Amino acid sequence: MTENTVPQSLNWVQARANCSIHSIFKALEQGAREDIAEIESLLTAHDETKFSVVASSRQFSVIRVSDPMTSASESVDVRCQRDDITVHRANTSGEELMFTATLTLNNEGRCKLKVNGVEMEQWQVRRMALEALLFRS
Repeated sequence: MTENTVPQSLNWVQARANCSIHSIFKALEQGAREDIAEIESLLTAHDETKFSVVASSRQFSVIRVSDPMTSASESVDVRCQRDDITVHRANTSGEELMFTATLTLNNEGRCKLKVNGVEMEQWQVRRMALEALLFRS
């Protein structure tokens, strides 16, 4: 027997108003900062790879510097648009759109990100955006 997770009553108008693109963008930025702190705690003392997060009001970038001598770097840039959040990969070859995320208030009354028609938690979107950058050797 499955449990029904749909609330019998919900002020969906207020819930959807609280599900704003800017608040979710800021939560993604904070989550990315926590992800970077975690990966840095796993690096060895001899590892020259460095990570940083640089933010402005409508964009944040997670930057990986692999070789401090040449300053060779790549980044994932997350941009808050009017109605969506775009994620781009950037390196010396240029920039490419990885994916676009929109917001939805799902049938359980939860604010979720939607990528390619699939509802996702914030950590799942951060993993899609950052996994290759953080774990590529």
